[in-house]
Amino acid sequence: MFFESENNMGKLTLYGIDASAPVRSVLFTLNALDVPFDYQIVNLFSKEHLSPEFLKMNPQHTVPTLDDDGFYVYDSHAINSYLVSKYGKDDSLYPKDLQQRAAVDQRLYYEASVVYNTIKNIVYPLVFLNETTIPQSKFDAISEVYKTVDTFVAKYSYVAGDQLTIADFHLVTMLTTLTTFVDIDAEKYPKLNDWLSLLKDLPYYEKANAKGLEDFGNMIKSKNYTVIIQYFNMAELTLYGVDASPPVRAVKLTLAALNLPYKYVQVNLLEREQLSPSFLEKNPQHTVPTLEDEGNFIWDSHAIMAYLVSEYTPSDELYPKFPLKRAVVDQRLHFESGVVFATALRSITKLVRASIAVPQERFDAIVEVYDFVEKFLQDHEYIAGKNLTIADFSLISSISSLVVYVDIDQSKYPKLTTWMKKLQQLPYYEEANGKGAQIYIDSIKATNFKLAS
Repeated sequence: MFFESENNMGKLTLYGIDASAPVRSVLFTLNALDVPFDYQIVNLFSKEHLSPEFLKMNPQHTVPTLDDDGFYVYDSHAINSYLVSKYGKDDSLYPKDLQQRAAVDQRLYYEASVVYNTIKNIVYPLVFLNETTIPQSKFDAISEVYKTVDTFVAKYSYVAGDQLTIADFHLVTMLTTLTTFVDIDAEKYPKLNDWLSLLKDLPYYEKANAKGLEDFGNMIKSKNYTVIIQYFNMAELTLYGVDASPPVRAVKLTLAALNLPYKYVQVNLLEREQLSPSFLEKNPQHTVPTLEDEGNFIWDSHAIMAYLVSEYTPSDELYPKFPLKRAVVDQRLHFESGVVFATALRSITKLVRASIAVPQERFDAIVEVYDFVEKFLQDHEYIAGKNLTIADFSLISSISSLVVYVDIDQSKYPKLTTWMKKLQQLPYYEEANGKGAQIYIDSIKATNFKLAS
């Protein structure tokens, strides 16, 4: 194979948009080859790619498109192999050895046919059709991609062997794009995580990928989409509860997140309906929430939420199956149950409703809850890590009630404040928790509770 030197180089112009993963793969190759080029941004939203001038270069009107001194190449795979063949000092990025090349080509075809379509199936409806919901199955496809690429790098440092190739450039731009929707679990995919770290250490990674990835992420975040989880084994669910109850609201948040239809039956605790024979048959502890599922009854909000995720969705994101991640979620749930709800919220509520002056230690217990939660959020967006879980639902329902007793100081608790705002932006938050929290707050304010002297 003949490799042309820089002295024979024509004028290179790349047409593209930073947010495009295929464009970024070409930016990787150009930087790896240290080839000078002009970069022209094509505004797809203004349909510049449909202009007569662009169509003369590329009748498929796609980006990236490369202009090499009047010779036009489109499709990122074709561009990258062309660049290495013409401008590479050797063939390491696209080997001429037939077996090595076959391995690279296989990865390229996998990326083009499977990975790219996984992204396109999510992004195109969101960005160009202005849809606001994504089926869970499309997110599940991302996990399958991670699983497959993890096997590619199980025995080798790179996706097609022990040396860096254009296959790595294609897959790293695609997989980092997919992380906008689903994070890569380093414990579940350790080899994939190591490979990604290796690519991020390349001296041109930031220039080739980081800015475009950020642009893509900002574009997707602006869409405020909702994931529609497809449930199975669906039976008629009935939830017994009262809106003011934080545990009931935690279950409502879970039902809403899972997009599960259910019947809601209000239980009048003041009239002691929970002590009626019919209710005691359902739940001998006479507590709310209580869930009925085809004649089976489950009570305690934590048990109900865990059951709903396990029974009605194939995804484990809200309640992870991986032992370490589940242990963290479970710890937060027990913290909410034993410390936040029992020690802080229920104890002060009983005093207030009994018109007993509240000792300072009850308020101090609430402050201690805020201190703990601020620490939980120190390194993560959510209570138990990078992803939203039922632990967030459990804690937000209680903490949004505690604020009636002790305001959250934003300067003292910046992480807690940000987390609450993030939860409040969930499309189902107001209906599932906001209204009930306000009912609780209004009922407490009406008591004109006092601090004990």
